[in-house]
Amino acid sequence: MSFGILVTIPGASTAFASGDPVFTGQWYGRAVDYTIDSSSYIDIQFNQAGDFAIFHIPAIGLHNQYLPASYDVNEVTAEVPGEDILFTGTLDGNHISGSVWYTGFGFPLEVGDWQVFSALESPPQPGSAPGPMCDDSIPIYCAGDAAHCAEIVPFDPDVGPGYLDYALNGETTDNQYRSFIRRDGMMLTKYAAAKTECKTTDWNYWNFAPVGLGDMSEADGSIPGTSIGRPGHPPYTHEYGSDIDVAYYQLYAFDNLLRSVCSSYEGYYFSAFHCVDPPHGLDPWRTALFISHLSEHPLLRIVYVDWLVGPVLDDALDELVSRGWIDAGHRAAIPLVYYVEGDEEQEYLFHHHHMHVSMNHIYDILTLVDITPDLLNRKSQGKFITAHIELIAGLDVSEIDLSTVALIVDGRTMVPALEGYAEVSDYNSNGIPDLAVKFERISVTETIASGTSELAVIGSIYGYFFQGSDTLKIN
Repeated sequence: MSFGILVTIPGASTAFASGDPVFTGQWYGRAVDYTIDSSSYIDIQFNQAGDFAIFHIPAIGLHNQYLPASYDVNEVTAEVPGEDILFTGTLDGNHISGSVWYTGFGFPLEVGDWQVFSALESPPQPGSAPGPMCDDSIPIYCAGDAAHCAEIVPFDPDVGPGYLDYALNGETTDNQYRSFIRRDGMMLTKYAAAKTECKTTDWNYWNFAPVGLGDMSEADGSIPGTSIGRPGHPPYTHEYGSDIDVAYYQLYAFDNLLRSVCSSYEGYYFSAFHCVDPPHGLDPWRTALFISHLSEHPLLRIVYVDWLVGPVLDDALDELVSRGWIDAGHRAAIPLVYYVEGDEEQEYLFHHHHMHVSMNHIYDILTLVDITPDLLNRKSQGKFITAHIELIAGLDVSEIDLSTVALIVDGRTMVPALEGYAEVSDYNSNGIPDLAVKFERISVTETIASGTSELAVIGSIYGYFFQGSDTLKIN
């Protein structure tokens, strides 16, 4: 047992034969072992008789184990016979918080803590769509070229609307060396977190804590842990700032930090590193809405989740469509990915406590982006803006996927290229073919203020995304 040896706490009460009704029923939460600094799933059922409680904390070897329990007003004590472990806790509203004790040295020593919440009587439900009108001051798109938007930067600030980038996996508050990400990925994460917080303000079934952010990349784009000789992720993941681990929104916790939302242990001490039972601690509605907001960005590649979390989120996304929170067309494009039993090649472990968000790379394959005309007059009767795109040698501009080409206007608006208006030409007579694509002029002039603005063109060829920018003046 990782928590140590039994200690008897002076003043511990004796069991009440009739039990204490405030402690009966099912409780869910977490336990922490200070010696190994790990948090684990905890499932407790207090019985009606009041003389025992069923503790399920697989990480320390308690598997639905009957423990003698005693009560004194709002205090509870439970011990592990023969294993020298004692749990003490205090009831406060709908939750119990307490300590784990050990006294192999003849005196009480606190070696852990635990916290559980009374199970909800019925499944939580989202509020009524469409929710509040949200401030659009947080941009979703990076309106710059590939070098700017793919630059690896520290996630800053650590705390913002709807999110918390906290120290974990050996980080300290002053050295979050695992928290470097592409600029466009940081912008997207901030956008999705802020919008989820805003849209769910009126939902009233649990907490409104910010979502926790986990591993990203190191400053040089390497896998977190590489600098200390212990890469923490498989090769080709969490490299170049393109990936970020994000906690699930949760029930039965005061925060939404990275922790298991399910039982993930098989056998006495063996962790399966994935859910082995349906997730009890998952908030499916907020998590699904967050993923939906991430999916508003064309560079989002996948959101990978645990194999038992995935079906719950798929159902939640479908239900959010029927309730008017998500557009059906948008729902079909959400890249939610999870392991399907029998397909071992897709079985990725360690996602019982977080979702893995990954963006497509941006490749520096443009030699020119020129948006014309250079000056727009709002009183003009023109209908189109044209972007001329040139690619590096060896790539045929006619192979550009026009359905992926769009104009990023101001970080909040993306204007798609018009079908039927693409043409291969050499408008600047430099001997290099370019693709001329057109966009609705009014969609641009109605979005940005007068003056000079940077606009970006995004698109893909053979599945590889590119991005370039140019300036445009409006008067």
